[in-house]
Amino acid sequence: MKNIIPLVIAVILGLTAVFAVSRTVSKNKENTEEMVEIVAASRMLGSGEAVAEAFIVPREVPLSALPKQHIKWDNRSMVIGQKVLHTIAKGDYLLLSDVGMSRSMGNVIGDGEWGFPINFADSSLVAMLQPGDEIAIIGTFKVSETVKQGKNLDAKEETFTRTVTSVIFPRVRILEITPSGGVFLSLPPQQALALTAISREAELYPLLRKTNDTKALNRKDGGIFENSALTRMIEGLTPIDIPAVPAEIKE
Repeated sequence: MKNIIPLVIAVILGLTAVFAVSRTVSKNKENTEEMVEIVAASRMLGSGEAVAEAFIVPREVPLSALPKQHIKWDNRSMVIGQKVLHTIAKGDYLLLSDVGMSRSMGNVIGDGEWGFPINFADSSLVAMLQPGDEIAIIGTFKVSETVKQGKNLDAKEETFTRTVTSVIFPRVRILEITPSGGVFLSLPPQQALALTAISREAELYPLLRKTNDTKALNRKDGGIFENSALTRMIEGLTPIDIPAVPAEIKE
């Protein structure tokens, strides 16, 4: 009997160790999600109080749980000196909608980026957008193509123009809504330069995205839509006529 007791104890200790390891592994799996540091209040901020460096702290939040109008800790300089529009409790996130943005828009632009306003061909969606929203920008523009009418070297060339629609940028974050009904963006220099030029040649439209959605970020995934596709859509369909007198409503 005495020889059995040490064996039982060893088995119990072994099971305990296995349980502890399994819990650690499980916990590590739960913590594999990317964490993002955003701005939070280090103390209560009263309505109308200006934000100082000492009044904010970084707070880690899972990527999937980021609030809609969050401010990344790396961009905290954009809120320093801004006045909060209402009371912020200690530990709460400081959002774009919480500050008056009374300083120059230069404080909103990301490091190494250029900020610029841009207007869209249809501003109806912009009326529903808020700073912090993420959009895709698509453009409709004309493309000219020269084709030889024959295989001979001296064959006559003819130029065709077609209208196409394609994704310009799959995801950009809105920093501010402009008084003219456009949006203020912050992009790396080359992208900002390209979008400025494209806006002169194409009709641009915003499409609202789910905030922090990491899918469909390849511009080519959207493909290209040509007006000729509208013709193909109706091939094989039976034409209908609307009657001069609508059908009588029967109760």
